[in-house]
Amino acid sequence: MKLRINFALKAGVTGEIPVQAIMTFGQKEIDRITGKTVYKRLRYYTGVKVKAAEWNKPEKLPYNKTAQTELLQLEKTIQDVFSVQLALNGFVTCESLKAALDEKLKGKKQKSVQRIRLTEFIKEEIISDPEMKLGTKYRYDQLMKYITAFETVYGKPVYNHEFDDRVFRLFMAEVRRKNERYNSVTGFYKYMKATLNRIKRTYKVPVFNPTEELPKAEKQTNIKAAKVYLKFEQIQCVIKHKPKTKQMENVRLIFLTLLFTGCRYSDVFKIKPEGQYSKTGLKFSYGQYISQKTNIAVVVPILKPLADAIAANGGKTADKMHLHEFNRALKSLIRDCGLTESVTLIYTDSYGNKQFEEKPFCDFVSSHTGRRSFVSNLINHIPDAILSKITGHETGNSGSNMIQGYNHIEGIDSAVLFYRTLSRLQSIDKEHFIFKLT
Repeated sequence: MKLRINFALKAGVTGEIPVQAIMTFGQKEIDRITGKTVYKRLRYYTGVKVKAAEWNKPEKLPYNKTAQTELLQLEKTIQDVFSVQLALNGFVTCESLKAALDEKLKGKKQKSVQRIRLTEFIKEEIISDPEMKLGTKYRYDQLMKYITAFETVYGKPVYNHEFDDRVFRLFMAEVRRKNERYNSVTGFYKYMKATLNRIKRTYKVPVFNPTEELPKAEKQTNIKAAKVYLKFEQIQCVIKHKPKTKQMENVRLIFLTLLFTGCRYSDVFKIKPEGQYSKTGLKFSYGQYISQKTNIAVVVPILKPLADAIAANGGKTADKMHLHEFNRALKSLIRDCGLTESVTLIYTDSYGNKQFEEKPFCDFVSSHTGRRSFVSNLINHIPDAILSKITGHETGNSGSNMIQGYNHIEGIDSAVLFYRTLSRLQSIDKEHFIFKLT
């Protein structure tokens, strides 16, 4: 077994970015998406953080000599630990190498335990992970709070060895009682299952396995829910609307960015019209970013309504805004645009029953409505192979997405193809494209 070590900045992080040591040494696994055998990688947090401008990409090291020395010393330590593991056992796995590095570098020993309290494990072993995304950390924190509340009802702390199907059902009953939506319950089911699996891997102790031990009827999976999107006529109302405050002007600009790029909210502030394309009679500006969720590079044209909005803002893109604050303000913006007609949607409640929900259109709108509207308005006009490149959707090698494995158009070429196709379509179908996008 030959160990290879590379250092890389963690994707999707701004400011001071954690440096990871990425190790491969011949351990293989089956890729769940492609079904192919791939080399398994161990990503290990080094404790070093640097800004993007301070990272030497060709050398894969920081420019700062102190940080560089620290990483090179760590590389030697990893090599030594790997060699000892290989000599003792004759083989090395990602799990065994991580455990040995934790013990060597952080003083963490594999504990010989049989009883683990779930809330303590989540707090000490999961939420404390410095590399965990904030969204994931928030969901585990919510799970920990739910378990703590359940312990009050249950009358004692919840430990892994007592957490059987009966206690699991009692816990899920409390989750259903406190949530209205089936998919919200599914989220807690998913993270509880992940917590139990992680306890099993960490301490090599038996745990309750919902996948294997529950009947099919009790297993939770997400159900597709009805959602609203803005048609072009409604988007035109947003374009024409003149907010009365600076804050609402910023909310409008954020929403227009979502509506005309199809990006996720986690990427919306990365989009800057800094690129210029001009060739064979085609001219447009574009933005490019790395998707935080999928780590996919995306190049997206800045369509005319968004370009006009940025120009009206003095050439500046939107200021950053917390997601929850934006969603509250967005409902007010859409209400001020006059989009208040009553809408009835069907949803699945926490017990799996279909229910009707009637509210003003504006109250159904959220940040993801922008991305959903972009795709919904174009999906029957722009080929999937082009549209998925602009939205940064992941594509697999099975079912209807199999052909995507042969689509090697990337970057600016995807943006050009999208822009050219959209320009042609809007000149043909003026009934659908009621205002100019290019």
